[in-house]
Amino acid sequence: MRRKQYLILAGLLLPLLIIFSLLNRRAERSIQILVERGQYRLTLEEAHYQEAVSDPVFVEYAIKAGLRLTGRSLTPGLYHITEQTSQYGIISMFVFGKREPLVKITIPEGFTMFQIASRLKHRAQIDSTMFVEWCQHPNVLKKYGVSSPSMDGFLMPATYFVIRSEPWDDVGSLMADESRRTWVSMQPAARVSRDSIVTLASIVQRESSSNEELATIAGVYHNRLQRGMRLEADPTLQYQRDLQITKADLRDASNLYNTYQHAGLPPGPICNPGKQALLAAMKPEVHDYLFFVARGDGSGRHRFTRTYAEHLANVKLYRARRGN
Repeated sequence: MRRKQYLILAGLLLPLLIIFSLLNRRAERSIQILVERGQYRLTLEEAHYQEAVSDPVFVEYAIKAGLRLTGRSLTPGLYHITEQTSQYGIISMFVFGKREPLVKITIPEGFTMFQIASRLKHRAQIDSTMFVEWCQHPNVLKKYGVSSPSMDGFLMPATYFVIRSEPWDDVGSLMADESRRTWVSMQPAARVSRDSIVTLASIVQRESSSNEELATIAGVYHNRLQRGMRLEADPTLQYQRDLQITKADLRDASNLYNTYQHAGLPPGPICNPGKQALLAAMKPEVHDYLFFVARGDGSGRHRFTRTYAEHLANVKLYRARRGN
């Protein structure tokens, strides 16, 4: 009778001892595991996980059970498994989202996709070349209904929390989705062309650092477009070019973004405008100004005029202030 009891007890304890042994087994090498946004399950049976996760089937099951019991889901991020991490530690890590802190990245209004790519690379080690390629890929443009040459203009300036070394397309989608949400929240009229509004807003954004002036500047460009006048906007000349504008640049008709040579809006946005610039382009201020020039007093503001003669007088004032 006693022998039978011992056998039953051993039968009960053996599985527990096996589980205990599995849980306490240490990883044989350090690895990093990336959980992407929207990922709902782990796959730990790949070869490069084997030395860190000794029994991937058991660990996967335990993580799944832990998430279900706690009512949680996988937390996106970069997880670090060291040689000191037990299998129990791995399970706990994924159930409770103990991953590397996310990287805070702020994208200012007026940044281009190239500037965004550079910031992502330097602050979060995200591949900048692949990010730009993603921005220019036809399938991406089609997905977001963009008819411009790239996603420039459709990546919303904001503060984002990204995963270090996160896939570039995930980060791009994060910004593009935020841009689309912002556009919808503005309740545009059905007849309004998003590409045209965003393109105009991008020029307005680059022209002034003062939100109070954005609608006034948008009104100037609206008036010029209505009258068939060229926009003659300096920021369009500088798109994708790091240069001080020269007379030769003004005459360069090969630059399709040269609004001194080409009528109407340029082929696409020249930066990523913020919500205030978008609102200004959508609802420009009503006035009869056709020209503006910087005050040159460090305020970032401009003087607006109706005639070219008045404009030339203000240009003279600007040059006098700047000493040239």
